[in-house]
Amino acid sequence: MRGQLTPEKRLEISITKLKKSVTILRVIVKELRNALKDRDRHIQELELKLEDKELQRKRLLERFYKPSSEEPDPKPLGKKRGSLGYHRPAPKDEDITEQITLTPICCPYCKRRDGLGSIKDTIIKYTEDIVITPEQIVKKYIITTHWCSNCKEYVRSDKVPAPLERIGTNVMAYILYARYRLRLPYNKIKQSPKDLHHFEISEGEIALQLARAKDLFKNDYEAVIELIKISDTVYCDETGWRIKGKNFWIWVFVAARGIRYVIEDTRGKGVARDALGEKQDRVLISDFYAAYKNIPGENQYCWVHLLRDSKDTESVFHEDLKGIYHQLKQELVRPREKRAYGRLDKLLQNISEKQYADGVIQRIKVLQKRITKTRPQLLTCLKYERVLPENNTAERALRNHVVMRKIFGGSRSLDGAKAMEVNTSVIDTFLHRQPDKGFFEVMLPKLKELRGEA
Repeated sequence: MRGQLTPEKRLEISITKLKKSVTILRVIVKELRNALKDRDRHIQELELKLEDKELQRKRLLERFYKPSSEEPDPKPLGKKRGSLGYHRPAPKDEDITEQITLTPICCPYCKRRDGLGSIKDTIIKYTEDIVITPEQIVKKYIITTHWCSNCKEYVRSDKVPAPLERIGTNVMAYILYARYRLRLPYNKIKQSPKDLHHFEISEGEIALQLARAKDLFKNDYEAVIELIKISDTVYCDETGWRIKGKNFWIWVFVAARGIRYVIEDTRGKGVARDALGEKQDRVLISDFYAAYKNIPGENQYCWVHLLRDSKDTESVFHEDLKGIYHQLKQELVRPREKRAYGRLDKLLQNISEKQYADGVIQRIKVLQKRITKTRPQLLTCLKYERVLPENNTAERALRNHVVMRKIFGGSRSLDGAKAMEVNTSVIDTFLHRQPDKGFFEVMLPKLKELRGEA
């Protein structure tokens, strides 16, 4: 019959249609696979963002809420059982201001005197106290002027102090102590001598005394500046400061014989370079802040900062890194020429290349990359004597200023900030050199010397 297809032709047409369908389906499958890959990639990015947000949430909770102790049996308070108790040391004989002997003149029971024999036992007790409200010292100077007929000049006594200050050295020393050691704001410093000594002083006079102390300490501060520049080992750190509500930065540079603070409106590397100078043969110990990277000398980066960041990964990576740190501290006890630098360098290389399957993977990769870039700077301490692998020395030096920032917020003026920069540098340097002495033992003689009263 005309127009009728043979079975072979029909089969050929069906095969052609199926081939076209297969081609179309392959295109659809390819598009779906690409879409699935894009979807998987998007899901992975969202999971990483979720991990990062969860880490931020935990950090915020730790900042505002102290976590509850999960230890079933918390550590008991006080010393360990069997430890020796603390006893206040007995005063020296030369420190005793009053001695009272208590001897009975009669028996407290029968009230008779004739029955008391010789001394059988003696007990010595001490009572130590302080004077809360000592007497105020007020000196009145009467300076007479005379005409010298020989010199044709008006003259005065050559014993007149120069300059003759209205506020005495003891008050200046107390103001420095209250401001920089007790961290008191001006209104509390004003109230304190009034309560203790019936001594009235205004907040303006307090600021003036701090400024005058800055002028007195000028030469000592310049000596500290040069001391930091020539030191073989310097610990560096910085933190925020406020001056009249504006953001500034306070830097600290700690050497074996001095401490210098610098307050500037920038966190740029120029501050560190100016403070440290161009000495080549030295070691700078800092966190991983890049401002110290290209300054002359070698760098030692802080392991404590690295371990603190690795703890947030919630991974065995942190335990591996902590194990290397313990080995590093053991090596530092050994003589410098016997330290296993190569072995620890290999351990750091291994931990930076190891694949971790637990914890915050993205955070681990960031820290592994940091270790890869800074491996030599993490082990610089092995090549030198008395170089620590952490920056706690500088952080402890800044601690006092951080507490002051929390108490009174910062400085009222740039002049006040510069006075604090100079005064705290000199005071902390002198106290750092004589750690066994108190503030007034160290600074009061120094102030009298600078004021010409020694």
